[in-house]
Amino acid sequence: MFASMNLREAEKAVVASLQEIYDRSEATNIASLAIEHVTGLPRREQVIRTDVTFTAEQESILNKVIERLQRHEPIQYIMNKAWFYGLELYVNPDVLIPRPETEELVDWVIKDVRMRGLDVFDKKPDEADETTRLKIMDVCTGSGCIALALKQIMPRAEVWGCDISDAALNIARRNGSELDIRVDFQFVNFLDPAQQKHLPTVDIIVSNPPYVPKKDQSSMRQNVLLHEPHLALFVDDNDPLVFYRALAAFGEKRLHNNGTIYVEIHENLGNAVQQVFEKEGYEVEIRKDMQGKERMIKATKY
Repeated sequence: MFASMNLREAEKAVVASLQEIYDRSEATNIASLAIEHVTGLPRREQVIRTDVTFTAEQESILNKVIERLQRHEPIQYIMNKAWFYGLELYVNPDVLIPRPETEELVDWVIKDVRMRGLDVFDKKPDEADETTRLKIMDVCTGSGCIALALKQIMPRAEVWGCDISDAALNIARRNGSELDIRVDFQFVNFLDPAQQKHLPTVDIIVSNPPYVPKKDQSSMRQNVLLHEPHLALFVDDNDPLVFYRALAAFGEKRLHNNGTIYVEIHENLGNAVQQVFEKEGYEVEIRKDMQGKERMIKATKY
């Protein structure tokens, strides 16, 4: 199918093969990633080197990639690679694929810390191991994307991540090791108060917890529903706020005064999540994402 095709022709063919699954913009982005996976050429070089042609072996690999894409498998799982806040992460179906909306949550945390004037952003040679100025906990860490991004930007903060999935924690630890970013990843069932006792007292809690009611499965895209881990996505229909209540209660015990909780939320549950935190005495701010949807909350403890 792709014998003697150059990169531009191959991209058009991949896009055409995905036209019934993705819109053109997303299909074009996937095609570029698929071609990078097969040829090793990043997007910027694909634009310049359009005359590069596929070998027979590359043609075979690309055909197999297309077959997987047509079964709605995310390109990130095919590549075992995703990008988050400038970091290249290993991913597989044991962890969620990091989303741009979650980058916005991380950005909110970083900007607030900068406004507080905390000296955590520069790792000074004579203070390389000083990590006591700010303590951060990432709950439901998954691939470790939030925790690793925060530690990368704030090397003098002390950062933990916890999750109930051993498989996810193995990936988070792998990412930390490959990126040479030191985060303490711990196995914890956060909904079990007894296990919460193993976690530290911190200044900031960040979480992108499961928050999609199971009844919403019918409206979800197949690439998410068929391939991403349901444990990290869904909550029972009769208790969609379970993680936010647990976070609010945990913060009452293990969050320093003036500490803050930052969470990602379901776009239709902003007011309900706000009430959970306000009931526990937090001051709450809701923020919209780049699509104008209510997707983030900051809850401050005084």
